[in-house]
Amino acid sequence: MAEAKTTKKAVKEEISLTEKIINAFKEYKLENGKDPSSIYSFCKHIEISESDFYSHYNSFAEIEREFWTGVFQQTVEKLKNSDEWESFSSREKLLAFYFTWFEDLLNNRSFALLSFPKRPSLPNEEDLLKPLKHEFHQMVKELMIEGESNGEIANRKFISDKYSDLLWMQFVFLFDYWKKDSSKRFENTDAAIEKSVNLGFDLMGRGLVESLTDFAKFLLKSK
Repeated sequence: MAEAKTTKKAVKEEISLTEKIINAFKEYKLENGKDPSSIYSFCKHIEISESDFYSHYNSFAEIEREFWTGVFQQTVEKLKNSDEWESFSSREKLLAFYFTWFEDLLNNRSFALLSFPKRPSLPNEEDLLKPLKHEFHQMVKELMIEGESNGEIANRKFISDKYSDLLWMQFVFLFDYWKKDSSKRFENTDAAIEKSVNLGFDLMGRGLVESLTDFAKFLLKSK
């Protein structure tokens, strides 16, 4: 019994130190608009040893990668545990993901805006999002398989394999739109999600001309 209590205490202390590092890093970045100058100065500031830091993270970038994958996993888990998820079409699942993703990000919007790379299409800047991109691709591939099986998505030779990359571009576009959105309750972002997802599925399936026209009108109107 005493050993079990000791183990629980050690785990609790480990979690507490992890939270301390994460919260202190986020607070520093939010207040200064940049990372701490060094791990040494950061550890000194929050009164921990460098070895304590390195036992949890090997860099500040790893903290940020964990932030992005953590929010993503939380969003997907919430959706998959909902009663409606299994009854949704692939299109509806992607819509639900985006709506829930941006809603979950609101809890850390200021940090998310600071952390998200300014030009995520560049390889050297995309490293921060590499784990997130991998998880996004895995989710999207599942949706593509479902969509092809139920006829939502056309299986096109040489093109179908590129769908996940195209949807990643959509993901980046929507984040950038949300970043600049000043509408009440981010209503324009909701509209952008709906129209861009419908356009994406029409590109992969049918109804292309109508969706292109609708989306173009929306972008012109919202400028």
